[in-house]
Order: sequence, then C-alpha cells, then structure tokens
Amino acid sequence: MRKRGTGIGWAISLLLAIIILGGYWLYTNWQSSRTVLPPGLTINEQPMGGMTREQALDAIALVYTSPITAYYGEEATLLLPEMIDLSLDMAATAQNLDEALATQVGVQSFFTYALDQILRREPEPLAVKAIVNYSRERVDAFMDRIAQKYDHPPQNPVSLPEAGTFRPARAGTELDLDASRPLLIEAVLSADTQARQVHLVVKTEPAPEVSIDLLGEAIGSTLREFDGIAGIFIKDLNRGKELCLNCDVAFSGLSTLKIGIVLELYRTLDAPPAPETTSLISETLTASDNASANLLLLEIGAGNPYSGALQVTELFSRLSLHNTFMAAPYDLKDGALASNRITPANSRTDISTNPDPYIQTTPTEIGLLLEGVHQCAQGGGFLRALYPQQITPGDCQDILAWMEYNRANLLLTAEIPEGIRTAHKQGWAGETHADLSLVYSPGGDFVMAVFLYQPEWLVWEESAPTFAAIGKLAYRFFNGDE
Repeated sequence: MRKRGTGIGWAISLLLAIIILGGYWLYTNWQSSRTVLPPGLTINEQPMGGMTREQALDAIALVYTSPITAYYGEEATLLLPEMIDLSLDMAATAQNLDEALATQVGVQSFFTYALDQILRREPEPLAVKAIVNYSRERVDAFMDRIAQKYDHPPQNPVSLPEAGTFRPARAGTELDLDASRPLLIEAVLSADTQARQVHLVVKTEPAPEVSIDLLGEAIGSTLREFDGIAGIFIKDLNRGKELCLNCDVAFSGLSTLKIGIVLELYRTLDAPPAPETTSLISETLTASDNASANLLLLEIGAGNPYSGALQVTELFSRLSLHNTFMAAPYDLKDGALASNRITPANSRTDISTNPDPYIQTTPTEIGLLLEGVHQCAQGGGFLRALYPQQITPGDCQDILAWMEYNRANLLLTAEIPEGIRTAHKQGWAGETHADLSLVYSPGGDFVMAVFLYQPEWLVWEESAPTFAAIGKLAYRFFNGDE
C-alpha cells in the first residue's frame, strides 16, 4: 500500500510541475507579446498587429498624407490632403489606442490569452478609431471645380468635310454633387489604399439625335468645286431616314437600269436561269456589258429586245417608279420609235441634265429599287408584296451577289474600309456618270444613288474623286471616324 501511494504522489507532483511550468511559459509569452500590438488590432480597419505602438501610429499617419484619386468617368483628378485641410489628430488617435490596450492588462487578459493559445483560436479583434479632420467646405469646393472642368451639355455633331468625317454627337454629363459627396468623404476618411480611389456619380443626358441633314451639309461643302449638277439619294435602311439633293431630277439612266432588266428576267422565268443565261446575267451586272444586257432583253421580249425594253418599263410602272423607263435596248436607238415619254421629273423647267430620251431615272427611284431588292433578299419589301410567286428572295440574293462581285470602277465605295461588304452598279456616258451602291456597314445598312452631270463632257478624273468623297462621308456619317 505504501508503494502505491508513493506512485500517486509522484504523478500529482509531476502534473503540478507541468501546470506550473506551462503557466509560467504562457505568462512569459503573454508579457513578451505586450511589447507589440496584439494580433487582430486594427486602426480604421487597417491591421496593425505585431507593430509597436509608435510604428502603428506612424503608419496610420502616413496613410493620411497620401492623395485621393477622384474619377469623373475616365478622367482622374488628385485630391491632395492639404487641399481640404485633411489631417490626423495624433493625440486623440493615440488616446483611443491606449484605451483599447488598457483592456488587455490584468488577470482576465492573461487567462483569455492562455485559452486562445491552448485552444488555438484567433484572438478577438480589437478596433481602434483614428480621428481624422477635414474641411467640408473645401470638399464641396473641390467637387465644384471638377464639375466646372468636366460638366458639359449635350453636343450636336459637327461636319468636318475637309477631313472627310464628322465630330460625333456627345452625351451631356453633370456631376451629381449630392450622390458623390458621401462617396468622396468615405474615401477621405478611409485608411485603405484601394478605397482612397473614388468614382464620382455622373449623370448623363443622351446625345442629340443626329439628323441626316448634317450629311447633306457636308456633301454640299464637298460639291462646291463641282461645276455641274449632282443628284443624290441616300437612305438609312435601318431607320428609314433619307437624304435628297436633286434626287427627283431626271438623269440618263445609263447602266443602273440593268438591275431592272435582270429583275424582270427573274420575274418571267419559271425555273432557275440556264447556264447561258446565268453567264449573260454575270456579264450584265459585273462587266456592265451592253450586248449581254440586250440579249437578256431579247429573252424577256420573246425574241424582240425592243419589246423586252418596254416590258422592263412596265415593271417600273407597276412598282410606281414613274420617272424610270427604257424605250430601247442599249446602243440600238436607231431601230426604235422616237421617245417622247413625259414624266414628272423630265418635265421640270427649273433644272435639266439633258437626260437621254430613251433611258431615264431619278436618284430616288433607282435607289428605292435597290432598297426593294435588298428587302426582297431578306424575305420582305414591295417586290415580294407585288410578286410573291414570281420574284423570290433567292432571285434577289442572286442579283445582290453579282453586284457584290462587281469590283470594277468602284466609285462611291472607293474609300470605304476594306472588309466592308458592298454591292454596286456603275454607269456612265459623256455628260453623266452614276453609281448605285448598297453598303452593309457596322453602323447600319444604307443605299446610295448618285448621278453627276456636266454639260458637254464630264471628266473622269473629276467625277471619280467626287464620288469617293461622297461615299466616304456617308460611311463615316453612319459609322464614325474609324
């Protein structure tokens, strides 16, 4: 019995020794840890644990000497501390820190530390508030300066014809002072470097709607040096806006009417065109070959090209294109009766382009015809409404595909960026040059029909750059300056 009692005594003695030594070790570490700030202590939410008291106060003071970055949209402005009398009240901040540390002394603090170590748990966070002073009036003055610098009303677009482009319309912007103030003050008081960047609240007013008349003004400036008559029709196919400059004046129809010839051919066919006919269509729309166009008229007119021309004219009439007609095949006027067809366009007395009496159109009507082919290719439009069985979307897609393949004598599309899908049909005679173009652009699809007339003779070296300038302006009007 004596030996057993002795063993228990030794065990108790060993346990007590371990407890005493462990407690002494914990107490020593606790005393040592008090030379730095405890883990979990923050000043204005910035971790300061492990620093000395002086290091923590210096660190928080340094934060409030750094500038705040205020963003107005993408524009950044630095707000320096001295601009708003920003300062750290070091004495009050130190007092708050000392008061927080005072809770970390005493027996209870030691036992809390010991339990945290034994249970391997994080210590309770200890938040200290730094006292920051600033001038509210100077904060408002800073925002007023930003507003004066960057606020602007909506701005109308401006044409820059010399550069061949436009300054786009701009939305109006206004700094929302009431919404921005608390965000800026929060950034001023924050000790977090990332939070000292603030995006101010900016109200926007939509940009003014751009009138297509602006494009007309720019084109008018471009045409000041042109000594002749220009007829221009441009239509925004997405929004329906139209530009008309002498667009209802009669001009020689030239090869632009070959679109109507091919369209009438498709209308009369009961099956896809034979290979020989397809070859003629290609030559008519891509090479603008008059002989091929006349052979198509021969097929339309059942062996008589003059009847074919009259049938094409009937198509134009049924489409309400009353100023557009073809009285004879190309280059075969001698075999035709004298044409004295009177239209609203060629009976005008105020302006004349000496149009060919056998083949005429207006920029508006030939432009609308191309729009109709475009709509038909998408399954709608007036061509499909009038001829739902005879003219199919596939027919119209074929016509546009041939026109896209036509890369000869690019006029309106000469300065349009590479990679933009376009379809065009050109035509010219001694006094009149014309180009009809469909542009599929990122800013929307649009049609251009432009005729240039100059008495006696129109020089190609003068007309080609004029067409290119008009097309460039139209493209940039719809798409901006790329």
